Amino acid sequence: MTTKNRTVAKELTTSNANIYSVPPNYEAEIQSIVISNITASSKTFTLEWYNNDTTSYYALAKDVEVHGNSMLQVTVPLWLVKNELIRGSASANSSVVVTVYARELYSPKQF
Repeated sequence: MTTKNRTVAKELTTSNANIYSVPPNYEAEIQSIVISNITASSKTFTLEWYNNDTTSYYALAKDVEVHGNSMLQVTVPLWLVKNELIRGSASANSSVVVTVYARELYSPKQF
């Protein structure tokens, strides 16, 4: 099975935005998510996972506070399949950056 490692990042706004989406014909293990507050004052963020089987969003974190110039790291793996994604928003524009490290596995059965 072919694998590739990807790191993607997104500066969040007050509206939900996709941070990482599993490509067609792939499955992905999200190995790490880093949430960084790039401002001097505390901000909050929300992260959600879209489950393709149930066509629903599930909260991974809701209104979690990150102190100014600080970061949080999530290292509990998540397994996602084609069309699943991670999205997020923040309490203020241009204040929180989310970086996702994923290991993608080619899986042609994922049509």
